[in-house]
Amino acid sequence: MSLFGIFGRVIVEGTSMQPTYNPLDWLLVHYGFFGKKYLFLRLGDVVVIEREKQPGVFYIKRIAEIALDTNGKKSYYVRSDNEAGTDSRTWGYLDESEIVANVIGRIKRN
Repeated sequence: MSLFGIFGRVIVEGTSMQPTYNPLDWLLVHYGFFGKKYLFLRLGDVVVIEREKQPGVFYIKRIAEIALDTNGKKSYYVRSDNEAGTDSRTWGYLDESEIVANVIGRIKRN
């Protein structure tokens, strides 16, 4: 772990984030400073998701809405850049714990 956080690389599979990201693009991701608890997420950020109902399956989506309940707990509505992609229109809002990384940018274009 470094002062700047934990970084990694993911490879895009599928077309749900086209035209922004294409299959086999390499993306630099930030997993947080001391784990995902310390991700600083904003509207429009592209994130890596691991759904509680599908452990081990990861999705890349864009945050379209951030909701705050009366207890201060955040939930996220995410969308694919490609209208044909599966996202919160099917899943509903995601719990903050389902967001595992923030996409920093593309490091290799396919």
